[in-house]
Amino acid sequence: MDLVNLRQISVTAEEYCVCMDARMGHFTDGEADAGAMTAGSDAGSQAVSCVCPYADTDAERHTHLNASLSRNSYGCPAHGLQHVVGRFYWCDVLKALPLLLEQYEGKIQLVYMDPPFVTGQTFWFQQPVGVKGWLGNRNHIITHAAYDDLWKSGRDAFLSMMREVLSCVYRLLSPQGSLYLHIDYRTSAYMRIMLDEIFGEENFLNEIIWHYRSGGRAKNHFSRKHDTILFYRKSPQYYFDIESVGIPRGKVRRNHMKQQVDEDGRIFWSIRSGGREYRYYEDDRIYPSDVWDDISHLHQKDPERTGYDTQKPEALLERIIKASSRPGDIVADLFAGSGTTLAVAQRLGRRWIGVDNGIFSLHTCRKRLVHSLNRLYGEDCLNGKMPEEASKRQAKVLFHHCRHLEDDLEHKVLPQIDVECVGLSDRRLVVRLKGYALRPIDGHRGLEDMVRGMSLGPLDLVDCLAIGYVEDGVFKAVNWSMRSYHTPCLREELAMDVCHGREPVLHVVDVYGQQWFFRVEGM
Repeated sequence: MDLVNLRQISVTAEEYCVCMDARMGHFTDGEADAGAMTAGSDAGSQAVSCVCPYADTDAERHTHLNASLSRNSYGCPAHGLQHVVGRFYWCDVLKALPLLLEQYEGKIQLVYMDPPFVTGQTFWFQQPVGVKGWLGNRNHIITHAAYDDLWKSGRDAFLSMMREVLSCVYRLLSPQGSLYLHIDYRTSAYMRIMLDEIFGEENFLNEIIWHYRSGGRAKNHFSRKHDTILFYRKSPQYYFDIESVGIPRGKVRRNHMKQQVDEDGRIFWSIRSGGREYRYYEDDRIYPSDVWDDISHLHQKDPERTGYDTQKPEALLERIIKASSRPGDIVADLFAGSGTTLAVAQRLGRRWIGVDNGIFSLHTCRKRLVHSLNRLYGEDCLNGKMPEEASKRQAKVLFHHCRHLEDDLEHKVLPQIDVECVGLSDRRLVVRLKGYALRPIDGHRGLEDMVRGMSLGPLDLVDCLAIGYVEDGVFKAVNWSMRSYHTPCLREELAMDVCHGREPVLHVVDVYGQQWFFRVEGM
């Protein structure tokens, strides 16, 4: 049994590429990944174990990683998915602006932003721990600060930041583009004046009121039960498709109308006024006004929930994205949070750009968008029923690291990892994760206290596991397992081909938000 090391390394980005091989019936990085099914049976395999990892102080960092997005490189699932679908930048928005302008000025069709509301509060992320947590056991949930909305430096600092962001958004939008800015009563007046200055009063289109019904009642004023979404166009050439968000009128009776059937058998409601008859057919479409009271906020147990306090419903973003963009267009969210904008854009066949400086935003968006890529191919693909002509479709999402873990977490504790690596005779490597624990640190018990009293298995502290290789500073995932409410169990065994010059790299994300990249050495 040979001894290998796990050397900690740094990466500048992560790439997840979903590719389906019809012969094998599961997702790979361009090659059939049969090793995970055969690893234990290969007579020529050898087992190797690893010792505790150590840090690589000479890890290189690459800063110029972007490639332009070609509109023709994206297609709907029926026509094949190729190249980059979306890019997420783990970065402070102000630092991201020059990079975005360099790559996307005048190219983005739609920007939706849900920035901080200057509430003076801290908002939280709820992290399920292990199988029990993902199965809904509330005793196996730990809470992290997702972001703070304190603005200790005052409202002026917030307004200065927003002016810089909105000025950049104006330049990023194409002549047909639009902005939807989601705010509330605290900043709506300031933002309206600022947007009139940047976009021009003539380009204001709507002040949309999103009215939601939620618990709680105010005693000293009327209850505040709505948000404001300011809708601006870039120019008179803007794109808007009201037909895409219409819904059938339906059978609900309205006012004092009479229900009748016309000569063609169509049901309609009618009313007479001023000597004329007005007919409203049940199968006619009706369209939203600027007051949206038909979209509910997310309840605590809503299946869309990702753990983010301020997560918005997909139905809200679906209406916006359908009305103001087309398949293949670029949709951006510069305060991505839980990734709702990005997930809906991806599902609707749009490309996307997301920016957020929160580590839990990165982890949440990674899971949500990679799972969404898998679902684009449907259950038939997962069961190996994909037609041969579609067997090599690909879609990539990238997550760029413009921050360091130490910038976002108060803690960083190097773990003890128990890994078994099995090298097969056909140049395949199988990695079995057998245990994950944090090293004890004198005087630092905060992380241990979070899970105190929980009955944990050897892998319950691991939330995401991937194996791949690094190329030009980018971690390219080949095989992965991510916990979710649908898949609460982590796959302990991942396999990949070991090519010449490509050392395997292991990516681990734990329930504390820590993430690690380890190069497997000594194979």
